[in-house]
Amino acid sequence: MNIKGDFIKIDDFDITDIKARVLDISEDIWNADAFRQKTFEVHKHTQTIKLIMDEDGRHTGPTLHPIYHELENVITPVENCIRRNYNNTLKAKKLRKKNPAGYFIRMILVRLNAKGIIPKHVDTGETLMKCHRIHLPIITNEKNIFSVGESSKALKAGEIWEINNRHEHGVVNSSDEGRIHLIMDYVLPGEKVKDTDGSNLTC
Repeated sequence: MNIKGDFIKIDDFDITDIKARVLDISEDIWNADAFRQKTFEVHKHTQTIKLIMDEDGRHTGPTLHPIYHELENVITPVENCIRRNYNNTLKAKKLRKKNPAGYFIRMILVRLNAKGIIPKHVDTGETLMKCHRIHLPIITNEKNIFSVGESSKALKAGEIWEINNRHEHGVVNSSDEGRIHLIMDYVLPGEKVKDTDGSNLTC
């Protein structure tokens, strides 16, 4: 979604519980589904675990995969934190008078390989243009540099950030360990957004 600026910090989150569960995920699970890295060249240095995701790019009625339910007790507090931050705004309260509640349309765990890169790109497709793209770093270090538009940051573990995915963005992992983020796409139905080309979008 096109937001004001490149990054917006949403909150800080205690990742102790979710980190422990993520570190227990086997390599077989990390390597079980190659859809995202095979479909999108920019993600070829990553592995993805789908918690909430549909390959048809739908904007409503998302599929919750079995591993979402397995991790639900550590995922729910993250979801609640994000809902509080978005749903308590004046804009969201006005939207709720005529629209359904906000919801997660996608949620994925993504591991970027040691020394791997995600080349700069712009997210396209209707649903990616109409959601808040949120990152929660779980395993990371100062040698992981996330660039969005004109800004570059080493996002710290436990910081929740929204990025402007309508600006060019990419990541360089110069370290010797994989970087793991929980990436979430949150929709506020009825929200109106002006895209980078000046067009009006309704989420």
